[in-house]
Amino acid sequence: MSRGRTRHEAIEQRLRDALQARANSADWEDLRAAALPTRPRRLLRSSRRTVFVWSGLAAAAACALLLLVLTTGASDGPAPPAVSPPTSQAPASPATSTNP
Repeated sequence: MSRGRTRHEAIEQRLRDALQARANSADWEDLRAAALPTRPRRLLRSSRRTVFVWSGLAAAAACALLLLVLTTGASDGPAPPAVSPPTSQAPASPATSTNP
């Protein structure tokens, strides 16, 4: 065997021995029950969502109010008559008529 390969195997053996010693040093009393995974709380995201929803509702209410004001604002004055009153026109005099 070459010298590099022997050195490599010696390092591997030392690592195995170290890992085995570490594994043997842990006892069941050193172990603890696994904690349930928890999701980190994201208060900023939920508050952003709330602000977005409230902003949308406020914009919708403002549009509805504007539409209401514009449609009712045009009818503040008196309504025009449905039919205009007939105008009296005097018949044209025969002297001014140009019949041949």
